[in-house]
Amino acid sequence: MRRSGLPSGLPITKVGDYGANGTPPTTASNSLMYQANTISFTAPSGTTPATINDSAGLFADNHFGGDTTIVLVTGSGTNDGTYTIASKGVTLSSLSLASTDSLTTESAAVAGLVKIYRVLYFIDDAPGCPLCHSLNSR
Repeated sequence: MRRSGLPSGLPITKVGDYGANGTPPTTASNSLMYQANTISFTAPSGTTPATINDSAGLFADNHFGGDTTIVLVTGSGTNDGTYTIASKGVTLSSLSLASTDSLTTESAAVAGLVKIYRVLYFIDDAPGCPLCHSLNSR
């Protein structure tokens, strides 16, 4: 029976930039999910969370999901920022935000064109070991 491994017989190790139990750094990137002139905002009230509303009812069609980090860019600049959609906070016409997020009430006419971006995270690849990208692998 033949063992797989490096030709030198040394085991593959992960020593270097990320440490024995570390993880590689990531980079955030924004990807446009949806834009419309039909989006309004409702401020939180009591136990009711802040919501983003779409009178066209296209949130589910554009694959919004719970626990997603989104970035809003509005024509008015009032509610621009980074928010998190609540775990079960997606319907056809509204997105309920996490309890820690807050919005200012604003109509669709005042908000203007609203662009909603999804935040995606990518691992920063570095040259080196093809398995762990460490420059110090043995």
